[in-house]
Amino acid sequence: MVDPLSLAAITAAVSAAAGALGTEAGTRSWAVLARLGRRALGRADAEPDPGPEPAPDPATVPAVRPEDPEVQQLAAVIYARALQDAAFAAELRTWMRESEAARGTAGGVTVHNVVQGNAQVRNLIQANEVTWDSTR
Repeated sequence: MVDPLSLAAITAAVSAAAGALGTEAGTRSWAVLARLGRRALGRADAEPDPGPEPAPDPATVPAVRPEDPEVQQLAAVIYARALQDAAFAAELRTWMRESEAARGTAGGVTVHNVVQGNAQVRNLIQANEVTWDSTR
């Protein structure tokens, strides 16, 4: 088994958690990550845990990518602390497993559409989540 505590794995997990903020599972995952971030910065005792916040409107959550400087900085701080503190590393591993399970494998949902042969397709939509509200 490969240890998930690499800088690349942590960066991807931080990015996926931020990207899932519009969901209830993502909001819970982010709350734990924020607590880990405060601990990594030595602020766990100075700042009380604010408790869970309501999930934001998905339309207002900005897109977050692993290459974003803020994501890379947070991941680097957490990674450095995990290298120095075995208890912190164990808690981080737990968060990574639980948050991945909440978001789905590899931080999201993979959708595969296969159109082959003599298929005649007029419209093909590939999407992660679709909400349809019709008054008809």
